[in-house]
Amino acid sequence: MLEPQSRAALTEQLKPPTGFELSHAVGTTFTLDLATALAVPLSFASHRLSAQEDTLGVLDAIRRAADRVDVFAQAGEISMGARSDLVAFLEPMVHPVALRRGLFHPKVWFLEYRAGERTAYRFLCASRNLTADRSWDVIVRLDGQPAGPGEKREAAAANRPLVELLRRLPSLGVHELDPARRARIDELGERWRNVVWEHPDPMRSIAFHVFGVPGASAPDLHGKRALIVSPFLSDDGLRMLRSGVRTETHVLSRAESLDRLLPRSLDAKLSTYVLDEAATYSPDDTDDHGGFVPPGDRLAGLHAKAVVVDRLDGAHVLLGSANATDAGWQSNVEVMVEFVGPIPKVGVEATLDALGELKEEYATTGGSEPDAKEEGERKLEAFVRVLAGARFTARVLPADPYALRVWAEDSVTSALASRADDVSVRWHLLTRPDLGSRVVSASESEGVLLKGIPLADITPFVVLVARDAAGNERRTIVLARLLDDVESRHDAIIARQLTDRSAFVRVLTLLLELSGAWTLTTSSSGAAGFFGTADASGVGTGLFEALVRAVGEGHHGLADARRIIDYLREHDEDAVLPEGFDELWSQVWSAHLELSGGHV
Repeated sequence: MLEPQSRAALTEQLKPPTGFELSHAVGTTFTLDLATALAVPLSFASHRLSAQEDTLGVLDAIRRAADRVDVFAQAGEISMGARSDLVAFLEPMVHPVALRRGLFHPKVWFLEYRAGERTAYRFLCASRNLTADRSWDVIVRLDGQPAGPGEKREAAAANRPLVELLRRLPSLGVHELDPARRARIDELGERWRNVVWEHPDPMRSIAFHVFGVPGASAPDLHGKRALIVSPFLSDDGLRMLRSGVRTETHVLSRAESLDRLLPRSLDAKLSTYVLDEAATYSPDDTDDHGGFVPPGDRLAGLHAKAVVVDRLDGAHVLLGSANATDAGWQSNVEVMVEFVGPIPKVGVEATLDALGELKEEYATTGGSEPDAKEEGERKLEAFVRVLAGARFTARVLPADPYALRVWAEDSVTSALASRADDVSVRWHLLTRPDLGSRVVSASESEGVLLKGIPLADITPFVVLVARDAAGNERRTIVLARLLDDVESRHDAIIARQLTDRSAFVRVLTLLLELSGAWTLTTSSSGAAGFFGTADASGVGTGLFEALVRAVGEGHHGLADARRIIDYLREHDEDAVLPEGFDELWSQVWSAHLELSGGHV
């Protein structure tokens, strides 16, 4: 179990092996926080950065990962924490998913790394979503390599459930994936067939289970005794998991979930536990620097999912995303990894002993009902997921500033009409909470027209806010299909980050380094320290060398840099250009044109 005092646990697992770099990453999550997702590209470029809070460093990392990372998340469960312009660069990576039945609930990562001709693979299967939640979770990390000639048949059989999920993901998206991205995912699936996984000690076998997809089959849970760890429970789900257990079953859950079980589910063979209060709160809690951690910033609640069954052939340990509910094991898309290991080390009693004082017995008679407010919130969440599962479209209209016309498909207007008496819905652009409407049209001709939008604020991210008659409110972010996008939109967003000459120098050098023309090896504490010694004008020797190295055919950094420079000049924002830069840039660009034969 992980103690998630920060996102460091996940980012550390994503980080490439020494000497390797990311080739492709495909992740899945139920809930997605866009601000948290900005940390994912940093995982793959962490050797180049010293501070995750560095906006320009984050920008560089995202640009590097833009065509190599795909994240699939349940539509209606996308949110935004701290606001950041940089989420615009996540647009091609994020793919909302809407299912006809059940929820999209897996939390896995398919990772491929390369170092020259060598390839390495990693599979992560967790109970944690891609959010800033601070809860107790579990995560499985498996490292693998391409199978040898005599291992391919066995590898293909073992990996088949994961391959089928990976190749199915593009078809689950609300919007059709870009053909190039879809092809890359298909190609990764083909290579994933032939991966041999290292077995973590002391496990002797591994099996993968994907629920909620055609051909899915549940694992065999017959055995002598069982331990179930799950924050959410249902009577049908618990009965299913216990049906093949001959003696006692131990359940670690939340008090509310245990209290809502029917009394008949709480028989003499069932022992129930919750996390001890000390596991989520301690007056001695300190942060990484020894400072006091406020109660709101400490660990809170159980989110781990695990099933351990003692059988004749050993302890079967299943870890992943499925709660002990009938939906979790029958209708939702979920992933669980099954290990078999020695009972004395990983069996039920051994696991209970390992949990130690983290757990405490909890006596309940069950039978409690959710209150009206909670039931209303649940219905509103489901309604918002229906809205978010529909296709929204936005078209950019040329103006000064720009305009945006937004509309949705027919199913949205139908859904709104069905709840018109008790639910009101409004929407606005993520970048501009002041620009929105209570109207959602089903055709472009009647779509809502938003005027006076600066280019950097154009976005396909739309916030839906639903409120019911009882005062419950639920909001989510939908990703609209953006038509007639402006080529320089991301340049405008970058330009907005350039508040002074130092920031300009930093961004320019990052663009050059992105093209492979320069290698950063020192601290990112500032423009001078990062790029070499700067003179009074702010143009450092490091920047000069980076410009010179980027000259010639085969480097795209200068073309990227020119777009930013031209944008700044066109919009009278060239005050951030260092003194003497114009002359230097003119000479570098002329040399670049000559050496590249005019092909830039």
